[in-house]
Amino acid sequence: MRRQQRAAVWLISFIAAFCLSACQGKTNGIDVLIFSDMSKGMKDQLVEKAFQPEQETYRVHIFPAIPEKLLVEITSKEGDVMLVPEEMFRTYDDPESFQLLEEMEIGDHAAGPYTVEDKKTGKTVDYAVQINKGTKRLNGYTFQLHRDMVAFIPVYADKTEEALSLMKQLRENQ
Repeated sequence: MRRQQRAAVWLISFIAAFCLSACQGKTNGIDVLIFSDMSKGMKDQLVEKAFQPEQETYRVHIFPAIPEKLLVEITSKEGDVMLVPEEMFRTYDDPESFQLLEEMEIGDHAAGPYTVEDKKTGKTVDYAVQINKGTKRLNGYTFQLHRDMVAFIPVYADKTEEALSLMKQLRENQ
């Protein structure tokens, strides 16, 4: 009898864990991963005001600026767009791991320092966007960025249009 009870508890636990993991599916919006050493107050304000959680457009995760954590998130295929300090990005700068940002072009050439030649078109295209420190505006919220950041879309992300829209907003007030 005891063996049957343990088997039943194990089965119920397995089913509950499966249901919980299935419920954690993707949101309608995009998953934004930010790697930064900003204060908790700044994180809270940024999430509350700039990313407006009530609209469910963004699901924001803010992590410490640790290169190993970035590698873990990329390896586990998390996030539709990532914002990292520029010096941290340089440690993982691999254009093959990022989506090309054809829609971010200005004129006939890419607009930033992170470019590569698109093998299909032969054009120079950005694969990441440099976001210079200074005053930024995002969804009506103004905030101060104290270090240069880089935004990129991992190659596995499937919400590219939404991610590009966010990146354009951050790049507009350079």
